[in-house]
Amino acid sequence: MSQVNDIYGELLYDNQGFPEFVNLVGTQPCRVLDVGCGCGSNLSLLRQRGHEVTGITLSEAEARIVRAKGLSCDVWDITSETLPFPAQSFDVLLFCHVLEHVAWPEVVLRRFTQLLKPKGKVYVALPNAMQFSQRWQFLLGRFRYAETGIMDRTHLRFFDFSSARHLLESAGLEVVGHFGLGQLPMGPLRELLPGLSAKADRLVSVLCPSLFALHIIVTGARKRSEERDDTKP
Repeated sequence: MSQVNDIYGELLYDNQGFPEFVNLVGTQPCRVLDVGCGCGSNLSLLRQRGHEVTGITLSEAEARIVRAKGLSCDVWDITSETLPFPAQSFDVLLFCHVLEHVAWPEVVLRRFTQLLKPKGKVYVALPNAMQFSQRWQFLLGRFRYAETGIMDRTHLRFFDFSSARHLLESAGLEVVGHFGLGQLPMGPLRELLPGLSAKADRLVSVLCPSLFALHIIVTGARKRSEERDDTKP
């Protein structure tokens, strides 16, 4: 077993899912592959919306949990040069906080794009290494790994708002969406004024995503020239 398998084989990434990210897929039923699906929280949200979903994980423990939910899940090393599905099998590929865990994310992304149908989309979520709280840690001279968050000890690559876009472009994709999701620090006002807090969060995420975004979201599509090539006999 490789070192990567040793690290991830029994890990459990379990949460309530990422609705803001999942909502990007839309309501038109389609076939979705969640690459690095964790315990299947996003898969469950997608299924509720009527999509046909499949997950991939490196963790046998996670796969058992996903399958217990009645969802399809394959155990696969996404850095492998082979793919577990035929070409053009999916309308949507999701990479939700996954690509920062591999040494060569552009290679992985380019390879998995082969599974995308001509008019399909790739949705990528990455942590923002230049979010304001992390910048403060850097200014203090601190570069320290943690168990979770931006400095998760299993992160191999780090992205800012610009390099996240470049990642998709370097994988041969056309960027059709790029934005951040984050929060303005408001202390106790966040609980006292939830409506105002939500509006402030949206505003700073739009005006200064590089500083305030916790999540960098990039949407990619196959280039039009490739779509035309797929229509040739």
